[in-house]
Order: sequence, then structure tokens, then C-alpha cells
Amino acid sequence: MTIHLFVCCHKPAIVPQNDIIKPIHVGKTLSPLNLNMPGDDTGDHISEKNPHFCELTATYWIWKNCHADIVGLFHYRRYLNFKTSDTKSFHVPADFTEKYGLTPACIQNALADCDLIVPRASKPTEVSVYDYYRNAHVVSDLDLVLDIIRDKYPDTYVAAEQALKNTSQMYLGNILIAKKEIFDLYAAWLFDILFAVEQKIQPEVLKRDAYQQRVYGFLAERMMGVFLATHPTLKVKTLPLLFVEENLKKWCRYCIRQWKRRILRLLGLRRK
Repeated sequence: MTIHLFVCCHKPAIVPQNDIIKPIHVGKTLSPLNLNMPGDDTGDHISEKNPHFCELTATYWIWKNCHADIVGLFHYRRYLNFKTSDTKSFHVPADFTEKYGLTPACIQNALADCDLIVPRASKPTEVSVYDYYRNAHVVSDLDLVLDIIRDKYPDTYVAAEQALKNTSQMYLGNILIAKKEIFDLYAAWLFDILFAVEQKIQPEVLKRDAYQQRVYGFLAERMMGVFLATHPTLKVKTLPLLFVEENLKKWCRYCIRQWKRRILRLLGLRRK
């Protein structure tokens, strides 16, 4: 079976090397950088939407242009861990792919009894996925997702609403590995909804700050749980999400930024 695991990059990064890991330059159409890797700007693509769709421009590219039997999407700092319980690594060692199971044998074995693999759900919180989104982003965007699901997929609306409003865990990063037919099923559903949302809110999105303009990537993180809830026959496996940071100082700065955002949310001072 052919396996292509794409690693999203928007700047120079160290990407693990083997035959199934495929770095991809996301947003290449708009980028001034030459990362010396294939981009998401060939074939049928939405590369120009990267500032708003984030890594989903790679998801779309894989859906439309890749024909491997098994496909996956990682970030240059986030990978699924098939072998250990580690959730952090401060470098990319030479044996990275073997150490964490990013090999054909491990991938095929993991998918032998399931349809797709996603990161383990986030830790439960005191608020629902819906309320967490309300505290961090523009909740009317998520309301619109539900409205569109009600119009386009009415039989799944109740399950979709419950997945957002009655649960507190979600699957982060838009990261997954799946058999290609399942990946295509997900992508077709996801972009059918997101493009409908985009048509209604994009002029207003352009007035937001750069962080909140990444709206479609944020929505998709919540929609993975909705997809799984509305496709209950799918067999799903979850694995640890491994965060890679080569520079300890950068990791500390990242943690500080995350804490600042949490504090601003608690104080009601977050930016829209």
C-alpha cells in the first residue's frame, strides 16, 4: 500500500526523513519564501486561502491531488506518536521516525482495525466545545456551521449540536491519518460546509486581526468531533500528539503566549 504523510510547513523547518514523509509548503502561492519542497499550489488547490484556512489548504490539496492508499496530515511541529506516550520532543533525532512509529509497518498495522486515526481528544474542560469557542473566537461563525449542517445534512443536525454543546473534548490541529476513501469522505463534508460559511462571512472576516482571520482552521478543529459523531459507523483510533520544539526558549515563549491568551479570555479582554 502506498502511504503519503504530508507535513505542513510555512517556514524553514527540520522535517523527519523517510519514504512516506512528504513535506508540503502551505500557502505557497502567497509566500515570498522558497522552502525547496513541493507546495499546495499545484493542480486543484486553494493555496491562496491559507491565511484564513491554515493547514486546511494542504487538506484540500491532498483530497484533490494525492492518490496514495493511505494519507495523513501533520504539522512541522506536531506528529502522531505510534510507539510511546511522549507528548513533547525538543529535537528531531536521526531515529525520529523509528522511535515514534512513523514507518509503513506501524501505519498499516494501526489502520488494520480502524478507518482513521486522530490525536487523542483534549483534556475535558468545565465548558463545552461550543462555549470554549465562544470564549476564544467569534461564536456566530460556529452557529453558522450548525445552520448549514441543518440545511445540508438535516438528519445529522441533532448529533452535530450535541457534539458541540454537550461535550468538552476536541481533536486539535486538523491532524489525521486515514485510508484515502475515508479522508476524501471527510474532506468533501468539511469543505462543503466551510465554503458555505466563507461565502457568508468572508467580508467581515477580513476586518478581524490576523489571529481571528484564521477562522476556518479554528472551525475545522471543532468539526472533526462533529464528523465523528455524525458518522458513527467509522472505526476511530486515537494516539498521543507529539509536539516538537528544537529550541527551549521558543517553547517557553510559546507557553507564555498561550497563558496570556487564557488570561485575556478569563478577563474578557480577548481580541476579535
